[in-house]
Amino acid sequence: IISTDRKMGYYRFLFAKPLSPVRYYGQLYFIHLVGLLAALLLLSAAFFAFAGKFSVLNLMMYTTLIYVAMGGIGFFLSSATTHDWVALAVVWLGSGVLRAIFGNGTDWRSTAVQFLPPVHKVDAVATSLISVGTAPLNDVVWLAAYGAFFFVLGLILVQRRPLAV
Repeated sequence: IISTDRKMGYYRFLFAKPLSPVRYYGQLYFIHLVGLLAALLLLSAAFFAFAGKFSVLNLMMYTTLIYVAMGGIGFFLSSATTHDWVALAVVWLGSGVLRAIFGNGTDWRSTAVQFLPPVHKVDAVATSLISVGTAPLNDVVWLAAYGAFFFVLGLILVQRRPLAV
């Protein structure tokens, strides 16, 4: 979101008038969520017509949760670096690999791995939310809170760091 504006120099045009970058990018994050859900609703309606009955609401709940979890981290990385998509892939995939290697140990690495994104919870939450419509509350809260925390950190970074980097 932010890194493209920074790379292409769009921030100069966007913020030539008195406009808060924090408000702009915060709203843009939520507008992207609304757009994603609208597109999902249209595609689901088309799929529903051909494939048959399934719960669009469950799919939308899962999509919203993953958007908040993964999108919050992506927003932070976008405000911190110009290579946000590569960094997000490294963080998301690297977290899964490191949890698989060190997650069940008793040393300092096992403790450090607990601070990485909770990607190990995504599959169980996906299966449960999409098929049944519910998921373990602690897993849902953990995913949502982790993403929200990094979204807020991204907003703080936008506020304190100059866009022209």
